[in-house]
Amino acid sequence: MAKILDKNKEGVSQLIQSQNTWAIDLWRKGCANHWMPQEVDMSTDIKQWKNNGFITEDEKLLVKRTLGLFAMGESMVSNSIDTVEYRYITDGACRQYLLRKNFEESLHNWTVSVCCEAYNLNVDEVAEAYRNISTIKNKNKFVSDRLSKFTPDFNIDTKEGKQSFLKNMVTFYLVMEGTWFFSNFALIMSLGRQNKLTGLYDQINYTLRDESIHVEFGVNVINKIKEDYPSLWTKALQEELIDIITEGVEIEIEYAKEILPNGILGVTADMLVDYIKFLANTRVASVGLPDIYESVKNPFPWLSEAQDATGIAAFFERREKNYQNAGMLDDYLDEF
Repeated sequence: MAKILDKNKEGVSQLIQSQNTWAIDLWRKGCANHWMPQEVDMSTDIKQWKNNGFITEDEKLLVKRTLGLFAMGESMVSNSIDTVEYRYITDGACRQYLLRKNFEESLHNWTVSVCCEAYNLNVDEVAEAYRNISTIKNKNKFVSDRLSKFTPDFNIDTKEGKQSFLKNMVTFYLVMEGTWFFSNFALIMSLGRQNKLTGLYDQINYTLRDESIHVEFGVNVINKIKEDYPSLWTKALQEELIDIITEGVEIEIEYAKEILPNGILGVTADMLVDYIKFLANTRVASVGLPDIYESVKNPFPWLSEAQDATGIAAFFERREKNYQNAGMLDDYLDEF
């Protein structure tokens, strides 16, 4: 089977030559899941946000921090695709999926804009969170430091080059998308379970579904590279990868304590810390690494049921019958 990192096929994206059918399956799944942020009904959110006291100040802080994180995170993920993944992954099916994934990142960034408009937030303040909010700034530095290694003269053909590529994949797929994003999904969806900001809940639910496929893709690529180049998977590399994930978890724990000073709707910072550690163990297991944390369980078992199949099906049925254009949000805003 052809290797994913094959310099002899650099720049070639021929699906018919790819034997990695799992990547095409993920591409098809992503296409079937297509959604647009402006199609989500935000009218209830607008009313609730303007209703003094209905959404508490702690809950508003959570929303602002989450939007700030996504504004930074989705942009950095796109940077990784553009400067690293699409540049060095030569398998046609994988490259096809990366094109789909990059488009989805643009949708997730658009979600931030739609929510900022609905809640009348300062867009510049949200977009600049990675500069001004220390816990998000730390996340930005964590991922930027990894990306900075991929200079124009970077050589993927060496053992060290391929190991650096694996470190970048772990940083973005297991830490950022697989842990940081999912811990924030849990918090926003806990609001939705209490019928608060149900529009944002839907936006996050659809984003979560996209991100689940993103993580699956990243895990498959990491495992395929391990299979293609077994000599890369040294004990030293595995220890480095564990260190990267551990550092990412520590950064996320700091963030969790900052956004949950008093807890929200029964969700405490300690519960979120347990969930972050649970996610980390799940991610390392997916690529054959040992658990990092002992005796941690998922404190949010309801989250596995959050992607309600009926609700998602109803959304796509509605969009077929009544496609709502980008002016929909303006109509709602004009009422208030």
